[in-house]
Amino acid sequence: MASASTAIDSLGRFTSSALMVSALAGGLCAVVAALIDQTRGLGSALGAVALVLAYFFSGQLVERIAMQLANSQGMVLIMSGYLVRVLLLGLILRWALSSPAVASLVSPVWVCAGALAAVVGWLGGLIVRHSRARIAVYDRPYQAPAGWDE
Repeated sequence: MASASTAIDSLGRFTSSALMVSALAGGLCAVVAALIDQTRGLGSALGAVALVLAYFFSGQLVERIAMQLANSQGMVLIMSGYLVRVLLLGLILRWALSSPAVASLVSPVWVCAGALAAVVGWLGGLIVRHSRARIAVYDRPYQAPAGWDE
């Protein structure tokens, strides 16, 4: 159980790094959007950033729960969670694109820029954190094979 606890702790550190970098990148994009396209750009960028963060963060929460289950149960939970997240994302986007009221308030350029900034920030945060992670399997002391010193 100690290894599962360690893995869950690592997942929390990775998620917090990704969340921080993604929020920073999305916030920077939102500021630029506000300067160029005022309220419409700001709202579009922030909405896209929020949608991307909700998508990724909910996936990390499902993965955290799945890591405490048996392998097959965890895999079923992760795949089911992915399917639900993709369906919800599709329904939200379909509603937003088909609603004239929403379409008049949203700038497609800033939605794309905000989503792209959040995705790149999230993945960048994960990559940086993973590149600096210590993997416990490499911490074991080295033992020479039998007969090596003879």
